This record gives sequence, structure tokens and C-alpha cells, in this order.
Amino acid sequence: MATRLKGVDIVIVGLGWTGGILARELGETGLSIVALERGKPRDTNPDFMMPTIHDELRYVRRHELMQNAARDTLTFRNNSNETALPMRQLGSFLPGEGVGGAGVHWSGQTWRWLPWDHEPLRRTLSRYGKSAIPPEMNLQDWGVTYDDLEPYYDKFEYLCGVSCKAGNLRGVKIDGGNVFEGPRQREFPNPPLIRSHAGELFDKATRRLGYHPFPGPAANASQSYINPDGVAFGQCHYCGYCERFGCEANAKASAHFTVIPLAAAKKNVDIRTDARVLRVNLDGARKRAQSVTYLDAAGREFEQPVELVILAAYALGNVHLMLLSGIGRPYDPATGEGVVGRNYAYQIGSGATVFFDENTYMNPYMGAGALQMVIDDFNGDNFDHGKEGFVGGGGISVSSTGGRPIEFRPVPIGTPPWGTEWKRAVKRHYNHTLAIGNQGSVMAYRQN
Repeated sequence: MATRLKGVDIVIVGLGWTGGILARELGETGLSIVALERGKPRDTNPDFMMPTIHDELRYVRRHELMQNAARDTLTFRNNSNETALPMRQLGSFLPGEGVGGAGVHWSGQTWRWLPWDHEPLRRTLSRYGKSAIPPEMNLQDWGVTYDDLEPYYDKFEYLCGVSCKAGNLRGVKIDGGNVFEGPRQREFPNPPLIRSHAGELFDKATRRLGYHPFPGPAANASQSYINPDGVAFGQCHYCGYCERFGCEANAKASAHFTVIPLAAAKKNVDIRTDARVLRVNLDGARKRAQSVTYLDAAGREFEQPVELVILAAYALGNVHLMLLSGIGRPYDPATGEGVVGRNYAYQIGSGATVFFDENTYMNPYMGAGALQMVIDDFNGDNFDHGKEGFVGGGGISVSSTGGRPIEFRPVPIGTPPWGTEWKRAVKRHYNHTLAIGNQGSVMAYRQN
């Protein structure tokens, strides 16, 4: 039997970037707010201190900062004819768990969508016609344009101290920045990170080909920085332990040391950790949320009455909770009706490894989560892809994120997978390779 608590105005489910920003903004209203986070509290000190935070086995292989899929997971199937089975290992999906959510272990890449990305349907129809869109593709516009969101992109970049260079400043194209980006009203708050040797080679090669290289936008501070809220950032150490790790220097922006402490300082904001939400309870007409049921760390069940519920968890977790709570109409891929779960899409990645002679040094152990050089010449609708038979595009980049000892062992095709020859190849090539990557669009299809 659930213990019924005193009612509040707002419940926020999940305390990562989205939940943290909302708690910070809504905390100013004076309304009573409860934020429920299924994981534990976190702070840079002591949780992300050296030397323990640079433990690749703990944080990369064993997913210390992420959802435990052995205990709490989702089911998956490739098509509706298969039996859905639980996912027990994390792969592409890395849901965070704990205060700060996945914003603690993210890499720091902080992209604005291209103007095309906000209106893919309208712009595709205008340029290529209806025949360019496959019958099963659920292509839709978002209902908000780049111009609508530009002030909020700007606010987030200054909140996070993003390091980069503008390529389109109020309509003026600037070489060295991303000339394909939508117009921004002001420069980035911090200059770009220091380029790696791999990035320099990519810049020279792509310029020779007539393309437009630029540094990727990084929420890894290139210098000491104080954001508009008065929160201090340290300078990036280029240690190479960003993605899947917390940052000991507070150089990588994270909600756990920016917006969440500001929210927690408000007397009207109550943060409850180890609070696992089971469902949102609806009224008799099933039109309005009236309470949230959750378990605490001891397994006790509570019902929190509320006027407004905000689901701010990982995207798959939000949909999962809506389905469990009977909120909205579940999407049916057979009929195309319903909205909850509709239009799922992820991303696609590909790449190649380049092996150099022993006189070309890459120093791969020096890196940052978003240290990269990129071209957007083939992203979005920046090129004519009508004849290619697909919608969308992708960025091509060389990243220098850190050559950590367990994961980074580049060897040429044909190298034995173990033994003396493998060890010799790892030693030979570790310091003399770079990876060229592509991260591209994936459109939603009816069956997803």
C-alpha cells in the first residue's frame, strides 16, 4: 500500500540536463517542486576525483555511471513478428543513472541542428518533390524552426561555456567556422579547443578538396570560464577521459554542477534521489495526471499528488513510462495510428582508420570528448542528394577523444587477434593512426 504524501505543484521525473534546467527555471516561480531521480546524488568532489575517475574498466566496460541493464531494462525486437526480448547489455544506448543523468558521461558535443533539420518535410518537398520520400518514411517537420530556437541554442551554449568558432554570424559567413550553420546572433562564449595533429591534417586535406572544415562545438571549456549564472568552469586538461566519465576539473559542462545546485538551493525545490517512478496516475477520465507513484531506496512505495507532471528522463524511458501509465495512444505500426512511440529514429555511423609511417606521431592519449575537425558539406541538405536516393546527410570528422589503453588498439586488417604478432602491431600503430568518422541522418520509418 502506497503512502500518500502532501500534494505539490510540479513533479519532474528525471534529473539530467532537461530535468535540471526545468527545476532551475521553475524554481524561480515559487511553486512547490519535487524532482525524482532514480539514481544516487552526485558531486564532482568526491565522485569524480583523480585518480579513480580515470578507471577505464570501471566506467567504460562496466558502465558505472549508466543504467544497470541487468536490473532494469527495455525489451527489443527487429520487427512485429518477433518476440520482444530484454536488452541486458548496453550498446549504442547509454542512459545515465544518478543526478546529472547522461549529461555527466556525455562527450560534450553540443550541436545546433541545421535549419534543414527542423523542417525536413517542407524543404525536401520544395527541392525534390514528393517522389523523393519513400512511402514508409514518416517524414515530418518539428513545428518549430531554427529561427524560433536560436535564442535558446544561444542560452544553452553560454550556460555550458561551449568552445568553438562562429561560421555564420548574423548572416555573414566566416571561414574557419561552420559556414553551413544557421545564422547566430553572437560568437561562442569560448574559443575553440587546441587542435590535435590529426585535426590539422584533416583541415589541410579537406581544404585542398574544396571543402569547409571547422572545429566541432565542444562543451569542454578551452579556458577558465564563468557562465551567466556565476558558475565557474575549469580549463580542459585534454586528458582523454570525457565520454563515459565525469570531469574532475568541471571543464566539461554537466547539469550536476551548473543548474541542479541552483535549483537545490531553492526552498521550494525538493530533490529526492533513489526514487524509481513506477507510473503516473491519471484521473477518472484519464485525461489529466493527478499523482506519481514511486519506490524509494528501501523499496517503500509512495504516491505523490501533483498538479503538473513533467517527464524529463531518457527518451526511451519517457515513452516506456507513458505506455505503463496509459498516457496517450500507443503507436500501431500496422495502422499508422497513435503517437506514443511513433517516429523512433537514432543515427548511423561509419568510418575508416588511416595508418601512417612511424615518423608521423598522433599523440592519441591527448584528447577531449568533443575535440574534432568536421566538414558539413555533405550534411543535411547542403548538397544535392536527390539522385543518390536518400534523405538527409551527415558530418564527416576526425576526432581526438583520447587513446585509452583498453579500447584504443588500432591494427591493420589481417593482424592476428591475439599473441605476439598482435602485440607487435598494437605497439607499432598506436601512435601513428587516425580515424575518419561519419555520423549521419536516420529517418523514422513506419515500422519503427
